[in-house]
Amino acid sequence: MYFRPAGLAGVEALHARFVEHAYMPHSHPTWTVAVVQHGAARFEVDATRQRADRGELFVLEPEAVHTGMAAVPEGWAYKVLYLDPALLHDWDERDRPAPRAARWVVFRDRGLRDSLLRAHDAIESGRVGLELDEAVLGAVEALRPHLRPGPAPDRDGCEHAAVRRARAHLVEQWDQPVSLAALSSVAGLSRFELVRRFRRHTGLTPHTFQTNLRIGHARDMLARGDAAARVAAQCGFADQPHLTRTFKRAVGVTPARFAAA
Repeated sequence: MYFRPAGLAGVEALHARFVEHAYMPHSHPTWTVAVVQHGAARFEVDATRQRADRGELFVLEPEAVHTGMAAVPEGWAYKVLYLDPALLHDWDERDRPAPRAARWVVFRDRGLRDSLLRAHDAIESGRVGLELDEAVLGAVEALRPHLRPGPAPDRDGCEHAAVRRARAHLVEQWDQPVSLAALSSVAGLSRFELVRRFRRHTGLTPHTFQTNLRIGHARDMLARGDAAARVAAQCGFADQPHLTRTFKRAVGVTPARFAAA
């Protein structure tokens, strides 16, 4: 189930159990704070391999490229809070850079786990007002010891100029078919060199990068109440089933379930 609690901007939640489902490489503009309740998951994040077992937590920085799949035959169940980066900074109300994650990805912290579960219970049961705000604030406060002062490293500062050109072209043409030949011409690299450099600097292939852009726009349209068929047509997907398959592999729920939240 997917939740976007009313009156609490910048917070979304996912409650899911997966056995065969596998997330494609993707990223979120938000912090990802998850607690595994049953089974175990394995995933790659920023070129590292991770595993989270029952009772463990994992925290991913905004824009961290990651996958996700079951690590055991019975699958895994987890609950996730997606937190807008501005939320952590604004709620703190201190004059300092936005935080970054600590050096570890998967860890145990009973206090944070319990605070997260209380926040998820408040979201799932439809609580509003101060009760909901304070439950989520408690989870954010328990998360804070696992953060460190920012800012995040400037990836663009050392990014290859050709990759910047290719990224800009994909952002501009996010809903249009783009061939690798055309993109390599924009970048000024051979096709093989472009894919190699693009993956090194972004963690994604050009196609996956464009797909993530399309999913981001699809999320916005679905949240506004647009029909899935219209979203598919305007976001560059072949048809509605194509949108549904791709969306679920990145978000974890179908467009219909996301829109129902």
